[in-house]
Amino acid sequence: MQGPSTTDTARLLDLLGDADADVRLQAVLDLGQARHGPAAPALVERFAREWDFQVREALTWATLRMDDTALSMVRTALGDPRWPARLQATHTLSKVGAPKDTVRLLPVVDDPVDCVAARAYWAVAQCGDPVAVPALVDQLARGTSEHRNSLLVALDAFGGEAVPALVTALRHAPAGGARRHAADVLAFMGAPVADPAEPALVAALDDPDEWVRIAALNGLGQLRTTTAWETVESRTGSDGRPGLLARRLVERRPPDRVLARHRVRTDPRVDDAVGPPPTADPGRWPEPDHDLVTHSGGPLADRLGPMLALQVAVARPAYLSRAEVPVAVLGAVHDDAHRAAIDDGRDAVAAGRVAAGAVEQYVHDHVFEEQMSVADPGKLVKDLLRGTEVAILDFVRAPAPRTPPGPTTW
Repeated sequence: MQGPSTTDTARLLDLLGDADADVRLQAVLDLGQARHGPAAPALVERFAREWDFQVREALTWATLRMDDTALSMVRTALGDPRWPARLQATHTLSKVGAPKDTVRLLPVVDDPVDCVAARAYWAVAQCGDPVAVPALVDQLARGTSEHRNSLLVALDAFGGEAVPALVTALRHAPAGGARRHAADVLAFMGAPVADPAEPALVAALDDPDEWVRIAALNGLGQLRTTTAWETVESRTGSDGRPGLLARRLVERRPPDRVLARHRVRTDPRVDDAVGPPPTADPGRWPEPDHDLVTHSGGPLADRLGPMLALQVAVARPAYLSRAEVPVAVLGAVHDDAHRAAIDDGRDAVAAGRVAAGAVEQYVHDHVFEEQMSVADPGKLVKDLLRGTEVAILDFVRAPAPRTPPGPTTW
């Protein structure tokens, strides 16, 4: 297939920054369909700046249709200071699933931005190299329940390769939340994969943290060994939550013939000597300062408050709404982009589109309501708030440049 002409390529590259998301989407699709390798740098650079979810998905598709040079750029983007670039690069490499990318992805597993780290969990799971397991186990107890579920799914993908490290965490992690999370993952794995963890789960029934004890009891209830079920039954007379859980588990105890048929898997790596104790500690990922945002309204305010504070801490908005951005600032952004486009040989119509796109980019880079949500990258902040009756009243603002000095470094 004949690729686009030089003129067509220049036009499509200009349209990657168009103000209209549909136009940007079509430009990405056209470049990807043509497998036009020279467009790869612009596609990967757009990782950091694109705020529309559908366009970001198309960027991944188009980039993967390029040659290996494009993937080299994607790997470089893993270290980009802008969190959207790291997020999209990690997402793109998850589609490749190359074991050789595991080591490159390990630093992103510990990314300070939760949504980037969660995507890295999935990416290393797709790569399939168990060298990633210790880094994943070090994330135990991090973030929201949804974030912890992302880690659970990633660890489960490694099956038995993850069990020794999880047992070590269950026995030795300093934080109760990490020990509980390790037990939850083992419970999710269940029989026969988690059978070698039975002694550690039994020992965890005496953990000083009640929630760890409950998680360990639930983990035993997912095994298919006689001794595990004897232990569960021995707890049916306990008071409080442990007793209630044990009685519910016993209601679905497998028949003896199933337990008798079940062959217990053992793993010599599951013992106290396996590796160093994990460093998983929720204190490594502090909650953002809630005073960064003042908000009001609605029963969802308590849940959305931390998300809004996180947005300010990570994305550093300078304005609340479009209406707050001074007309003179937007005019300067427009004029500078228009002048640069004319200097690059664009005609007046093309330069006008480039300038309009630059204004829209400035808005999405610096306006709180228009930024891509750090808590839910599939939405803008204003979409996150829609229908919640929560309103942002004020926030700690970043300095507002008249024009962005090159690529915006959020």
